[in-house]
Amino acid sequence: MSIPKMSVNNPVLANLLMIIIILFGGYAWINLPRELTPEIALQTATVTTLYPGASPEEVEKLVTAPIEDAIEENVNKINLLLSNSSEGRSIITVDFEEMSDREFDKELENLRTAVEQVNELPEEILEDPQVIELDISSGFPMLTVVVGGDISESQMRNIAENLKDEILDIKNIAAVRIAGLREREIWVEVNPDRLKAYQLPIAAIITALGASNLNLPAGTMELGNTEFMVRTMGEFSNPDTIGETIIAVQPTGTPLRLSDVATVSDTYEEARTLSRTNGKSSISLSVQKKSEGNTIALVAQLRELVEKRKSDLPEDAELTAVNDYSVILKERLGILETNAIFGLVLVVLMLLLFIGWRNAVFAALGIPVAFMATFWFMSIAGYSLSSVSLFGLILVVGIVVDDAIVVIENIYRHTEAGESPKVAAIRGAQEVGWPVLAASLTTICAFGPLMFMSGTAGQFMRVVPIMAILVLIASLFEVFVILPAHVAEWGRTKIQTGRSRLESVRTRSREAFTIGVRITGFFAWFATFFDFIRNRYVRILKTTIRHRYAFVGSVLWIGLFACVGAFFILDKELFPGEDFPQFFVQAEMPPSYGIQETSEIVTQIETAAKTLPSTEVAAIVSNIGIHTYNAGIVQGVTYGSNFGEVIVELTPKQERTRGVDEIIAGLRKETAIISGIEELNFVTQEGGPPQGRDVEVKVKGPRFNQLTALADVLKERLHQMDGVYDIQDDFRIGKSELRIYLKPEKAHQYGLTTFQIAQTVRTAIEGAKATTYREADEAIDVVVKYEEDTLQNLAELNNLLIATPTGAIVPLKDVADITEEKGYSDIRRFDGERAITVYASVDREKTTPFEVNQALMTAFADIESLYPGYQLDFRGVFDEIIESFSELWKLFIVGLLLIYVVLGAQFKSFIQPIIIMFAVPFGMIGAMVGLLLSNATLSMVAMFGIVALSGIVVNDSIVLIDFINKYRENGYNKWYAILKGGSVRLRPIILTSLTTIIGLIPMAIGLGGKSPIWMPMAYTIIFGLALATTMTLFVMPALYAITTDLRSLVLRNPEARFQTVSDEDLLGAAVPADD
Repeated sequence: MSIPKMSVNNPVLANLLMIIIILFGGYAWINLPRELTPEIALQTATVTTLYPGASPEEVEKLVTAPIEDAIEENVNKINLLLSNSSEGRSIITVDFEEMSDREFDKELENLRTAVEQVNELPEEILEDPQVIELDISSGFPMLTVVVGGDISESQMRNIAENLKDEILDIKNIAAVRIAGLREREIWVEVNPDRLKAYQLPIAAIITALGASNLNLPAGTMELGNTEFMVRTMGEFSNPDTIGETIIAVQPTGTPLRLSDVATVSDTYEEARTLSRTNGKSSISLSVQKKSEGNTIALVAQLRELVEKRKSDLPEDAELTAVNDYSVILKERLGILETNAIFGLVLVVLMLLLFIGWRNAVFAALGIPVAFMATFWFMSIAGYSLSSVSLFGLILVVGIVVDDAIVVIENIYRHTEAGESPKVAAIRGAQEVGWPVLAASLTTICAFGPLMFMSGTAGQFMRVVPIMAILVLIASLFEVFVILPAHVAEWGRTKIQTGRSRLESVRTRSREAFTIGVRITGFFAWFATFFDFIRNRYVRILKTTIRHRYAFVGSVLWIGLFACVGAFFILDKELFPGEDFPQFFVQAEMPPSYGIQETSEIVTQIETAAKTLPSTEVAAIVSNIGIHTYNAGIVQGVTYGSNFGEVIVELTPKQERTRGVDEIIAGLRKETAIISGIEELNFVTQEGGPPQGRDVEVKVKGPRFNQLTALADVLKERLHQMDGVYDIQDDFRIGKSELRIYLKPEKAHQYGLTTFQIAQTVRTAIEGAKATTYREADEAIDVVVKYEEDTLQNLAELNNLLIATPTGAIVPLKDVADITEEKGYSDIRRFDGERAITVYASVDREKTTPFEVNQALMTAFADIESLYPGYQLDFRGVFDEIIESFSELWKLFIVGLLLIYVVLGAQFKSFIQPIIIMFAVPFGMIGAMVGLLLSNATLSMVAMFGIVALSGIVVNDSIVLIDFINKYRENGYNKWYAILKGGSVRLRPIILTSLTTIIGLIPMAIGLGGKSPIWMPMAYTIIFGLALATTMTLFVMPALYAITTDLRSLVLRNPEARFQTVSDEDLLGAAVPADD
């Protein structure tokens, strides 16, 4: 028993299946997590090693290089190896090639093993290198809660910590990161003059505090019949008791207490970074969710918690929520959902126009069934409802009804022949079963390879083909299992021709003049009008067949030139930019600037930002001492007292009159007059997945002096290009350094090592942890350091007392020399070599990243021959465009091969699939021209549209050629078969194409709101399908005729090639029946 027959014979089962799908799918849709973009697996890890007191050069030589060598020898499938050696710290980033989760886990374990096996690290490194897998979600909080106001730091801290605990109790919250919070510390500030008077080294204080602050077990003992545990109690009971610690005994026998040489204070750690919100000091809590969490629902819970806690706050305390990711999410999803609804309505209206309200209902019912089935699967498989998945659904709104249209049209052809509704439903569905299946399979074959697109862009986009395929499969189920039952039960017994339908409506119109009757009259008039269009089409088709060689040749040549020309004219980019309501103002001051001097500059930037209209700015958040940067999809952070950034959060797009770029242009002018800034950059967030900078060129080589010279030449060339701005590199000269060099003989004489001296000097300047004071559940570090404003000159540093292992006390100048030198702030390496990266941003109104990078590549093509040992490596957007486009073309070819296999199996021919696939280049031509006319770029999204289009445009040709073949099999000559096939399939061909086009028009023109990232894909399919449909109706019949000519020629019938079409051949096709 066939599937349509089973459906017709058991309509209850068909309806139950439909109800189950709608109910479960509806429930899944309500509960699906909402995200702006799909989750992207980084498959990246970092190796962090701390080497206290070491310079960047020492860290590079003794730590970074040995670990890099071990990684390269033992770890496979490495895509990028980056490292950053800074003072006392080595960070190595290992970015792997894309692989399965199991393979990645294996390589991650290989990485850990390789790092553990590095034995030649300096003995001063006290902690093993830490291998950490990066998670992209850590860089994108869904909400930031800010604690501020005119309250004390301790009050602010208590509010923040209590709030953090409450937030973590919410289900599906992954982490809360706090910024601007200083940890409580006990400072022991030592007077160097008193130490010198007592001939006491600072290390002795650290030792004494550590030995005194102890509670130690001393065993057990029995007293009488009772056993007692014995403990020695020495832990500090409160901060005041710390000053009573005995640190030495004077020659007179008098104990020397800590309070005699130092001041003890209960305070907070020294500020290395500062945080402000709207100009006021603050503590911010950035909240990340788990992957299964629903952003919109969680943000609502967090905002509710914030509102509740506001009533418990002290007077003058403030609690606000900023950086609300759900606002952007709701806006973007809302635009897509609105455009989807508009598209759905237009598709239904189009169906009403062509096939009447009853048939329109039958066809349109497939849309909710297919979508709900897809939502159900998404819920089971763990997918979220993101802008990407939602666009995948919008993409096929019009395609979903195509199969239903073909089936309904054919069922009614059988009804008109006098068959009963049940028999017509069974035979009609069965007759077009294979063509419909083949049409859906070709679309699936085009989308299918796109699921295997690699890289970040591939992970971002692969949800589109997955959604499209799921909907198409669900649509096939609905067409063959549910639709036949509905048509058999509730369909018309006989479809009316356009003329008879019009007469029926006129009769009813005399009796009633309701709006509904008038609308129905319009539909009937349109049906008659379409009969006229069909007659015109047949007449034109006769002409093209008569001149088939000239017609096809001309079309192919014109199309080839149009496609190639458009490809080279179109600008290329990875993903179109979007108006993301946030941007960064990043400032770098001279290396000598301290945290307070930098703060003053940042305050001036804040003041400039506050001049923006209140309708444009939602919040201004500042971070001093921090510089964030993007290295591909990995977000990095550099710390330094001369760095500052201001994050300007904008109001939603619909609430302001200016876009982000225009706002930034105005703020540039305001901040240009601020003095003391060495570099000032404005950084925006782009559409699509996380990606590199517009221009990102790595200069690799052994020596920094040559690297900096080449980087300067690159930057100079970029300055000469129009539309390129924010040009910089990541090479940083460090602050002036006082470098301490041991006197080998003297140091050996006293038994001193570099580490011992460095530790003493660091304690005097920065402080060192001596012990931990515990108060309730809080562990507080006790830090020993010199009093502020000491060691103000070189002489005081030279006289710093150093304790030797023998117990002697010597000044630093006796065992070391001190010189003033310049060093590096940090040393970056790329794939094992020193590297400097040149960055720049591009104004897309004037040029594109692709053009700028291509110009640079051409200008510096001979760099390796001019400077042996030095290379340029183009990364960022340019590298991703080259790799992604190259891979897309390969997947496109795979898709075409799969389509050919499906068509070959369907038509049992090697030649006819080629005829059908001629629609593909016409689709590409239309797509390219569409992008030109809409002033769009050839982006990754547009390329996806072109590849997917290859499976859509062949669908009309499949049904057309199938019907021509059937007429030939029934004994008609080829001319009649061609004209009759075109005439019969004209309406479903136009209708199936129009439903797809109409469904995407709201997205293309932004009827429900503009989405710049997805509009190019809509353009490609609309224009590509429009041209391909036109060519299907005229070129495909001509090509079919040409192939029959060639076949006759091969069979030794030479006159066949020039055979003319007589009126007798065309008899019966000039005025086709109403099908």
